[in-house]
Amino acid sequence: MRYATSITIAAVALTSTIANAQWVNYVNETSTRLVAASSLVVNDNLEKDFSWGDFDHDGDIDLICMRKFPGSIQGGFRDLLLMNENGVLTDRTVEYGSASDAAGSSGMMDAANDRDVKAIDVDNDGWLDLVTATTMSDQVSTMLGQPRVYRNLGNNAGGAWLGFRFEDGRIPQLFAANGSAANPRFCDAAIADFTGDGYPDIYYTDYDTPETSGTICIDLNADGDTADAGECQQSPGETASLDYNNKFLVNLGSANPGFFVDTTTTRMTTAQLASAFGNAALAADMNGDGKKDVVRVNTLTGGQDVAVIYSKVDGLGNSFNGPDQAVAGAPYFIDVGDLDNDGDLDLVVVDDGQDKVLINIGNGADGYANFTPYTIADSVSEFGNTTRVADLDNDGRLDVVITDVDADLGPFCPSSGRRTKIYHNTGVVGTALLDEQTSVLPLASLNSLFDMAALDIDGNGWTDLVVGRCGGIEVYMNRPPLSLTFSYPSGRPLAFRPDDVNAFPVNVTILGGGSVVADSAKLYVSIDSPSYIAYPMTLTGTNAYLATFPAIACGQRVRYYVTATLSNGGPTFDPPTAGGFFDAPVQTGTSTIYAETFEGAATGWASVNDASLTSGGWVLGAPIGTVSAGVPASPSADATAGSGTRCFITGLGVAGGVASSQDVDGGPTTLTSAAFDLSAVETATATMAVWFFCDDIATTPSQADKMRIEVSNGGAWTLMEEISTNQQWSSKSYNLQSFITLNSTVRVRIVATDTPNDSVTEAGLDEFTIAISECVSAPACPADYDGDGIVGGPDLATLLNSWGTAKRDLDGDDNVGGSDLAVLLNSWGACG
Repeated sequence: MRYATSITIAAVALTSTIANAQWVNYVNETSTRLVAASSLVVNDNLEKDFSWGDFDHDGDIDLICMRKFPGSIQGGFRDLLLMNENGVLTDRTVEYGSASDAAGSSGMMDAANDRDVKAIDVDNDGWLDLVTATTMSDQVSTMLGQPRVYRNLGNNAGGAWLGFRFEDGRIPQLFAANGSAANPRFCDAAIADFTGDGYPDIYYTDYDTPETSGTICIDLNADGDTADAGECQQSPGETASLDYNNKFLVNLGSANPGFFVDTTTTRMTTAQLASAFGNAALAADMNGDGKKDVVRVNTLTGGQDVAVIYSKVDGLGNSFNGPDQAVAGAPYFIDVGDLDNDGDLDLVVVDDGQDKVLINIGNGADGYANFTPYTIADSVSEFGNTTRVADLDNDGRLDVVITDVDADLGPFCPSSGRRTKIYHNTGVVGTALLDEQTSVLPLASLNSLFDMAALDIDGNGWTDLVVGRCGGIEVYMNRPPLSLTFSYPSGRPLAFRPDDVNAFPVNVTILGGGSVVADSAKLYVSIDSPSYIAYPMTLTGTNAYLATFPAIACGQRVRYYVTATLSNGGPTFDPPTAGGFFDAPVQTGTSTIYAETFEGAATGWASVNDASLTSGGWVLGAPIGTVSAGVPASPSADATAGSGTRCFITGLGVAGGVASSQDVDGGPTTLTSAAFDLSAVETATATMAVWFFCDDIATTPSQADKMRIEVSNGGAWTLMEEISTNQQWSSKSYNLQSFITLNSTVRVRIVATDTPNDSVTEAGLDEFTIAISECVSAPACPADYDGDGIVGGPDLATLLNSWGTAKRDLDGDDNVGGSDLAVLLNSWGACG
């Protein structure tokens, strides 16, 4: 009997990509991707606010741009309806946006002072409508100065899209809080179904007197003066008696779909509607109860904060809880997304100081979301405004854009004197979660931005950017590096079976265009040799292959890698590193030769502490849990299921003790296993449950301590893994033969340290096993039951005596019958 080890790669879909790719690559293609009059999109020096969606149901994403005089200032301008026509954003405002049911209105061509727009289906007819937030319109009619719904008319009987129509009666005339006639000073809107009837409702944020005042002049057409029509506008303070506060408008639903009524204070309290300067709002389920909540920003005066108004499960939409403060400061704008990929929603907060992220750490006893704030390390203390959350590089993590033109206080155009920041999501929660690794766009295109739309213009699956700045509108297309990625729908092989066909499916995904060169997809295999032999993979579908190994026998070491070549690029390998390979054991079964749950004496295990260690050395016992900043630092139980209680832990401490008083301080502290005699085996797997926590990982990751897992065969210690993320009893497995030559003195050790001593650091170990694999080759002559080298009469008698049982089965159906008799007779005579 020969022995080999069990592979440790889980049988799940795995993906590998090329290394060292830039995180994102954008190319300015405005000249070929935007069709509109230059006066509308070049150096217009107007504020721009975007929303997008597939307005005409042609499969392409379209864009709406609301335009106004910059800042909290009067002065409306026509909008831009940019329809996506085969990847080209084309101005179709006149054709599809100028319809209206209001006398004297030309729809989107009107000079409405719209500060925000949302694309949402208000009447549940399956077509996206547009809802606006109108501001600073004291001097104009209610038709121009009140928010609007542009209803999507859908298709006619012939299938042609009819565009949008401004329908004046869908939002009723709104009044000040005391009932006085006035136009609102709305800045943003949270739109979602807050009442549970399936129809979206609207929560508007309102602000009072702006920081600007008097007459504001901007050279809109860049002709060197401000004497042209519309270039000087007023920024009046608000008359106290005309103050709105925020508004909650309820959709009449099935009774009158897409028509709204102002609920005044009948559904939301005065506190929930209070707003001195409501700059932003959004709708999101912040506490995970399946109901949309309102997240609103109050800026400048009267309780400056970001707060959540929570929907009530009982009596949905009739009353609300909150506002519950998420963070104070000087916030201006927000966006929402699952930034840490933990399943709940986090917030990005743009602040007059440094910007920050609020990581949702779950609900408190009150049922409201709790947040841990982290300042964005690369942000600076300056004004900013609109933020957008989107995955720019398709890595599965949400990146963040924060624009630079302040909503209220100049300078506005032609230059704010600041620039927009584009942050890459690193996946490491803390101040470095969002990292401005490069400027991404040319600096000139990042100066003086109001908004940035993140949408896929050409339908290639990558997020493009439309930039709305003082200098006009620019289109940047996402051009990812040319590459291939490999994925394994059934996982890579866990093990190889001797004397059997070993194969696994391989899928190839193309990034950036091109195709896989014919016959370039290959499996390279090394069997007991430093060299590799290429085996073409079989095409089974579009960019789908089957990789098949040659014959493999017990006792052989098998290494392999895969490769394919892109038609407009070069070859890609997996693993991508030079000399890299995957391996798996040849086996017919497994056997655990050592198992330690640490419930007993743990014979042979030893803890050694460096002289600098002042506390937190490895000790065997029942762990006592501690908590640091709301997160478990030390486990409260071991990893053993059932009645197990003991494990190795770095310092037991006392019940109720402070985490920092019983963790690792100084060090290192090293836990070393007993010696394992693996001299008679070819491969072996060490599996263990580990715990690791360091509070620096979340706050200052560059200073975080790490836990090292190492192996030795009596000589130098070899690193198997350095753990640098927090782990709560995670299973780890290592193929020992991949790191050392197996012999009779194999040991494993776990090293923990807190150097310098400036963090809460804890480590734990439990459930340690060593497993080997059995490999038994099939006999060369299976019908030779008596082993005399000849298939003859005694063997026939043995088969007949086993008739109807599985004991002497030859054809693998677990039943000795006629087919087995045929196998035996066909093998009659001398074996071989």
